[in-house]
Amino acid sequence: MNQDGHGHGPGLARWATGVAMGSEPSDGIDEPRSSGVRNEVSGVHAGALVQAGVVHGDIITGAVRSPLGPPAQVPPSTRWWVDRSRTLADWRRLLDETAQLSPSVAVLSGMHGVGKSALAYRMAEEARGRFPGGQIYVNLADWRDEAGRVDVSGALRGCLRSLGVGEPFLPTALPDLTNDFRSLTAGDRVLVVVDEVTEPAQVEPFIPKASGSVVVAVSNGRLAELIIHGARPMPVDPLRAPDAISLLTARCGERLIAEERAAAELLVSWCGGLPLALGVIAGQLVLHPDQSLADLVSELADERGRLEGFSAGETRTMSAALTLAYQNLPPECQRLYRGLALFPGDVFDAELAGVIAEIPAATARRLLHSLYDGSMLTAAEDAHGRYRFHELVRLHAVGLAAQEPTADQTALARRVTHRYVRWIACADRALMGVRLRISSHEHVPTGADDPFSGQDGKRRALAWLSAERTNALAVLRGAVARGFFAEAWQMAEALSALYLHHREVRDWIESAELGIMAASRDGDLGNAAARARLRCLLSRPLLDLGEVSRARAELETAVAEADTTDNLLLRASAREFQGRAWEADDPPRAIALFQQAAELSAAAGSRRGVALAHFFTGCAETADGRPERALSTLASALRLFTEEETGAVDRRRMAGRVRVAMGMAHRAMGRTAEAKAALADGADDLRAEEAAHYELPARECLAEIAEAEGDTAAVRVHLGRALEILEGGRSPGAQGLRERIDALGAPD
Repeated sequence: MNQDGHGHGPGLARWATGVAMGSEPSDGIDEPRSSGVRNEVSGVHAGALVQAGVVHGDIITGAVRSPLGPPAQVPPSTRWWVDRSRTLADWRRLLDETAQLSPSVAVLSGMHGVGKSALAYRMAEEARGRFPGGQIYVNLADWRDEAGRVDVSGALRGCLRSLGVGEPFLPTALPDLTNDFRSLTAGDRVLVVVDEVTEPAQVEPFIPKASGSVVVAVSNGRLAELIIHGARPMPVDPLRAPDAISLLTARCGERLIAEERAAAELLVSWCGGLPLALGVIAGQLVLHPDQSLADLVSELADERGRLEGFSAGETRTMSAALTLAYQNLPPECQRLYRGLALFPGDVFDAELAGVIAEIPAATARRLLHSLYDGSMLTAAEDAHGRYRFHELVRLHAVGLAAQEPTADQTALARRVTHRYVRWIACADRALMGVRLRISSHEHVPTGADDPFSGQDGKRRALAWLSAERTNALAVLRGAVARGFFAEAWQMAEALSALYLHHREVRDWIESAELGIMAASRDGDLGNAAARARLRCLLSRPLLDLGEVSRARAELETAVAEADTTDNLLLRASAREFQGRAWEADDPPRAIALFQQAAELSAAAGSRRGVALAHFFTGCAETADGRPERALSTLASALRLFTEEETGAVDRRRMAGRVRVAMGMAHRAMGRTAEAKAALADGADDLRAEEAAHYELPARECLAEIAEAEGDTAAVRVHLGRALEILEGGRSPGAQGLRERIDALGAPD
């Protein structure tokens, strides 16, 4: 007997027998009424039993009600359905693979509101007929108290009731309940959907006994322990933008979405692909037919109230669900969660998380894994080990982080800013070597502390800068906003190493402008040298965009500011930049400026500065109609760049640029063979150095030569590489070039 009087096994059988006869069990040993009558009864029975003598065998009876047939408890799926084809295909494979095997478990995981439960309902509908033992549904949220504790025993009693066990015969202890559930599901295959799972241990009692049975565990977390023991992971991601638009269209009608497409796309981006949030949008429009999508955009424009706005009408709001998930996190995870919300960028890894939380990277990595497993973070698509917030989770985290003391928020921002200043400076040094810099590198790590030291440091530096491009710009904005002016302009100067390799012109302009602003506010009088340097760097993307007048105005100011300093290299560099802005329209003026730059570089003892001045002079001489003289000047530049004494890390990149310029000069002189050789060598150098912006004109020129020679195959090769460069930089010119390639026809 159990302590509450309910029996189990043989004891339950004896107790049940008495109830079936309408009598109570005696305190002593029951004596058989007739030794000549023997009843053989075992198994599961609902309803009354007639005792004609001594009953032998284990009997479980239910006198309350008979089962209504196999349970069919899983709720119906939504009639608005888009996407999820990959997960449903995986589900069908699981059913086929496990039909004759031991019971299996599938884990549907994803953040709140992503549509996990609806998907589970759909999976159950697709499996109709495969589970003759029935489909059981358990929502653990119905059995969870205010402290988050789940009454698994109570939920399991509900399962036994659905299988026909009467209330008087339900055990109380969880092991007994589990055993009875297994006994009752040992025959036909059963599907069990367990929703709102928070711990792997909550699933085990609901695993049926019959071969081919399946449990679908639905959870915000990934339930890693179940996966380790063989469960099938089925992560549920937010809808892609086109599918989210399709769902909104299905709910609201094609006409409304077509009339306000821009507003619909903005709302979809704010929903982050969550069907729950999209449903709130659709519901608002149904409840208030006079309201437009533009009206909803206005209501939700302030992100401080957006999270609650997407929860309107929900009994369990997004905010409440996220708060519950947050409260279930360990304190160290909660601290990191709030800290990550204060990071102005979009993506973070263990190194950065360690800086944010002031913990070792290894500890930060473990905490990031925990947040990811709990669906509080999503994996970044671009690289392994990097994470980001879902948009609505970010709003929840930001709300919590805003309650942190202001001093703590400022200290965190300063730690992050210093980290980026140091790492970007290291990447700049690895990529560009010795070059003009206003920022001192005294604070930059060296040796083993340099993240980009070693033979492949240049490659790793460019890869890191490319991956951190968006983050770095966000940190730069934050540094200016918080008044970290010295750090801000140093970061802007160092970021030019990235933009010189990958031409992100809009980012470069913003970075340079922020740097100029910061340099103007650094100290009582500002930093004239930093302003001059950043104005020079700003001219490059301006010229790329054709904003020639503005570029020349910035350079005029830069030369004047540089001349207020005693930095000869800065004064030379400002004239070099100014000459390049005049090269196309006034080559003689440009040549005069380059010659001044060469003289100032020589006075400063900079062989690289002299080489640069010669290179640009040679380019201007070709533009001025003097290609033969240009070849002599460019040969001098090439010799200087390839000398060991020059000491430039970017030696091959600059040599490649010189060879391309020499190819242009040869072509201007009608020397096609020499032009092709120099252009090809230069293009190969630049490709090896990942200097695609400088490689592009060489490829275009080689394609023109090949076209003139009737070499269609070579045209296709060079234009194909040019297309890769344009598409990699998201250039609008890519489409026109692709059409040009298509017009060449299929290759032979």
